Amino acid sequence: MAIVVSILLVAGAHSILFRTPAVGQPVAFNHRKHTEQLKIACQLCHQYDATGAHAGLPSAQTCVMCHQVPQGTSPEAARLTVLLGRGDPLRFNKLFHLPPYVYFTHRRHVGIAKVPCETCHGAIAHSERPPERPLVTIRMRVCLGCHQDKGQSVDCVACHR
Repeated sequence: MAIVVSILLVAGAHSILFRTPAVGQPVAFNHRKHTEQLKIACQLCHQYDATGAHAGLPSAQTCVMCHQVPQGTSPEAARLTVLLGRGDPLRFNKLFHLPPYVYFTHRRHVGIAKVPCETCHGAIAHSERPPERPLVTIRMRVCLGCHQDKGQSVDCVACHR
């Protein structure tokens, strides 16, 4: 019994000590509204999703295409219109991170292999508020499993630098 309690305490301490810090965003972006209701493709805001190493995050210029004038009735949409009208920069913060020794490119996975966004990012497109932490924890075993299922290289140097 003491061993079980010790293991649970260590596991609990590990999850507290090594938990990903919360990530804030400049506006409470409603992915669901944009992706499900308005049918806007991910690529409009994440313009490098199929061509770059990183998918990219939207800039104020992207948001202003629709939000120069108030859209809808939500207070957050009205706040966004005011921010954009003042010329305030919108700096969205990256939510998903990989260790620096891992080489990953969206071009190879999304552009070439056509891996759907939700495979690695979970149900982010259905969120009504920006999550503070990733919805999915990207682990090596998940990547390896996908590579094995798709018949892709599992050679360490293919992904580790």
